Order: sequence, then C-alpha cells, then structure tokens
Amino acid sequence: MIELVNVPSLITVQDLGRRKYQSFGVPVSGVMDEVSARLANYLVGNEDNTPLLEFVLKGPTIKFHSSTVFAVGGDVEVKLNGQPIKAWRSYWAKRGDILEIGTLKSGMYGYIAFAGGIACEPILGSCSTYLRAKFGKALSSEDKLKLGYAILTGKEGKQLPKEFVPKYEKENIVRVTLGPQEEHFTKRGIETFLTSEYTVTSESDRMGYRLEGPKIEHSDKGADIITDAIPLGSIQVPKNGKPIIMLADRQTTGGYAKIGVVTRVDIPRVAQTRPNEKIRFRTVSVEEAQDALRKREQMMKAVKLFLKGELRAYKLRVSEEEVIAFTKVEKKK
Repeated sequence: MIELVNVPSLITVQDLGRRKYQSFGVPVSGVMDEVSARLANYLVGNEDNTPLLEFVLKGPTIKFHSSTVFAVGGDVEVKLNGQPIKAWRSYWAKRGDILEIGTLKSGMYGYIAFAGGIACEPILGSCSTYLRAKFGKALSSEDKLKLGYAILTGKEGKQLPKEFVPKYEKENIVRVTLGPQEEHFTKRGIETFLTSEYTVTSESDRMGYRLEGPKIEHSDKGADIITDAIPLGSIQVPKNGKPIIMLADRQTTGGYAKIGVVTRVDIPRVAQTRPNEKIRFRTVSVEEAQDALRKREQMMKAVKLFLKGELRAYKLRVSEEEVIAFTKVEKKK
C-alpha cells in the first residue's frame, strides 16, 4: 500500500483506456502519453496496460506502507528518503520510505509505476479515471492505494537506455493526415493550417488542446457537419477558425469539421506540449503514418524485452549517427 502525503497538482490512476464502449458514448480516456507510461511500466516489470499514476507538472510525495519496486517517468528531480535518485530507473522501496517528486522541467505529464500496478475495481474493463463521468476521482492528500501483487526479485535497478528516454520539446512539428472533412476548408485554409505556427492555450485539458494562431478559412460548406466519430488526435476547427486537437478524454462524436488527424506516434508529443508552447503541422500519407507506428511498436517491444533481460543492447554507427540495436541473449543450457 502507498499513501499520498502531498498532492500539489492533478493526479489520477490511469491505464491505456476504456475500449469497446465508444458506441455507447463512453470516451476511451487513459494516459495522455502512452509511450512514457508504457516505458515506466516496463521498468518495474509490468505489462503495457497496468494501472499507474499520472500527474500534471508537479509530482506528489508518497509514503510506502509496504515494500515494492517503483519507477518515475518524466523530466523531473526525484528523491527517496531525501536522497536524489534518477527518473527512468527502477528502485526498491521499503515500508516507511518517502518518495518526493519535483516539478517537471519539460513536458506536461509524468508517471509513477509500481510493480504489480495500482489495485483497483475496473469500470467497464478499465481503471482509467474519467472525471466528467465520475469514473474514479482526482486523488488527494491522505488517500491510500493498494498495490497489485508482483514478484519483486530482480525488478529493481533497471535503467532505460538514454537513447529511449522521451524528450519533451517547446516547439513541436506534428505529423497529420488530412481529412476526413477536407472539403470544408478552402485551399488557403489548408495552406494556413500547414504553414502556420500555433500556440497551446491555457484552456487546454485532457479532453482537447485549444490552439491560438492564424484563422483557418472554411469553404462554403462551413464549420458544421452531421455529427460523426472523433478518433484520437482529430483536429476540429469550429467557426472561429482556431483548431482544437482532441485527446484522451475526448467526446465520442462531434459536429465540427475536422481538417486532419494527428498520427498516433505524435500524440505523446502533442500531449506533452505545455500552454504557451508551439505546434506546427506537417502532412503525411496514411501509409507513412502506419509505417511510423509500426516502427515505434517494434522499438517498444525491443525495449520491453531488453528490460526483461531477454535482449542485449549495443550501439552501432549508421551514417553519422549512433543508434542502439538489440540481439537475443543466449541462455545457458
């Protein structure tokens, strides 16, 4: 069990989301940055969808009431019993230990994973918190959370290779596929969208990021459409011409024309962009978006197996860049 001693910002229990219920009007929800969350889970030996803690900007102080292995994901200073430790590394904590997590130096969301995950009663098959429907709640000081069972031996001391530590930028170029309502925008409107710089506003939240920048011009078809589905990363453009990127807690349907959809691999990049930071858009084909996702998932699988000790990492030089590669660990007979 863990106890939240100090909660300076929004902190919730999340997993990868509530699937198969969008046809009933239930949002997917789940973590905002699935890459950072999954990597934190890998460090403590968990599977991808294991419930963990997500915090915004400033992390909590946690007291351990039982021994466990944990890892913190994010660009942040961390202390265990007053002594500095590293993010993106797993550590052993014993009963009575105090974990203090500071303010993120970059990025918007941080993650805390525990071996075995957070024990919870799933709602519609997920432990994700969705505050608008009161699925779970925002955690507060003195809340206590039970941890799931896990064999802890050998899970501490895992370090994420620096090549795979996520980097959170203040100015991001985000890949998009155009449509599905491309005909609702003029050629000039689409050109404005693809050549302009937009700023994330303070009105942004887990549901969507509102952007400020040059107005995107609609065609004579206008901004409104017959309500249809809103996939993750949809970019709605209402009558004011200012784009909104729909994220984890997005509604399932909407009636504003969508000029594009952010590629799945760039959703974490968007999610980690803070208010007043910048986003630009670059168009890619559906095939290019699928290929990028395929490569990312191959990388995630390799990192997971590396942290399990099933792959060995080594560096090689490709052109002028050093990249990391993996080979299978030969088990002794």
